[in-house]
Amino acid sequence: MPATGSRRGPTKGDQRERALLDAARALFRKRPISQVTIDELANAAGIARSGFYFYFESKQAVLAALCDQVLGESDREMAEWLASDGLDRGALRRGLARSLARWRVDGGWLREAFVAPDPGPEILEVRERVVADGCSAFSQRIERDARAGRTVSAPPELLASMVINLRSMVFADVFARPDAYVEDELLDALSDAILRLLYGVVPGSDAG
Repeated sequence: MPATGSRRGPTKGDQRERALLDAARALFRKRPISQVTIDELANAAGIARSGFYFYFESKQAVLAALCDQVLGESDREMAEWLASDGLDRGALRRGLARSLARWRVDGGWLREAFVAPDPGPEILEVRERVVADGCSAFSQRIERDARAGRTVSAPPELLASMVINLRSMVFADVFARPDAYVEDELLDALSDAILRLLYGVVPGSDAG
């Protein structure tokens, strides 16, 4: 009797698109995004240049898809804290530790995509959209606490943007200067800075 309820596996098209994103991620780790060509992306993914354009209209589109992929990873890394309420320093610190581990691997192109002051119009367009999307989950979490009277008096969207930018700037510096920080001290300081920014207090403080 045939199986019922089975899910369709990934098609060849799905696999090629994933191969392109994996190839882009690997190449962007080694060289600036602007120096990686479409021919290199296609060759690394094992497809023809014409095949590249079947899946993506430009290198900018690849970067956008890759940033969306990273955004999903970030949400999963921070999921424990995003689903909780109040300070929950332990969940926040664990999420930051997972994000830092990813930045240690992908920090080269993440710095270019999210932190560089003048990345060029194509990268900047991707950055603005992805950062706005990335703020959504944080904003929803902060808004819950704002309604409960826990947060400082500021728009949740603004606070979320500040948290995400702070995290990116710190992790970008860790990637650039890996020997300048003790990881436990860094994670403790960043966790407390985020909590003080959002709530005006940290666990164990007199105000808490």
